[in-house]
Amino acid sequence: MNFIEKLQNKPKKIRTLILWVSSGIVMLIVVSIWLCCFSTNNNDGNMKSNFKKTELPSLLESIKQDFLIFKEKISASLKEIKEQTTKLEELDEGQEAE
Repeated sequence: MNFIEKLQNKPKKIRTLILWVSSGIVMLIVVSIWLCCFSTNNNDGNMKSNFKKTELPSLLESIKQDFLIFKEKISASLKEIKEQTTKLEELDEGQEAE
């Protein structure tokens, strides 16, 4: 029997306990790796100040630009929907007249 079959044969309480323990262990591993990477990237004080000065404004500009593009696409889609609705209403009125 392999591990999964043995696990499937255990009572539900044991399987639930194994689920939570294994999830916790995986979460601790992921968080510890994330913290290690985060702490090594922020050791340089100049890097932190450079990010605030150069990257943040460009990030804000990028978000603004993306929002404007999104707004234009939504406006175009709404206009197209209105046109299609008008055409359908005209076709419907034409069929009722016959």
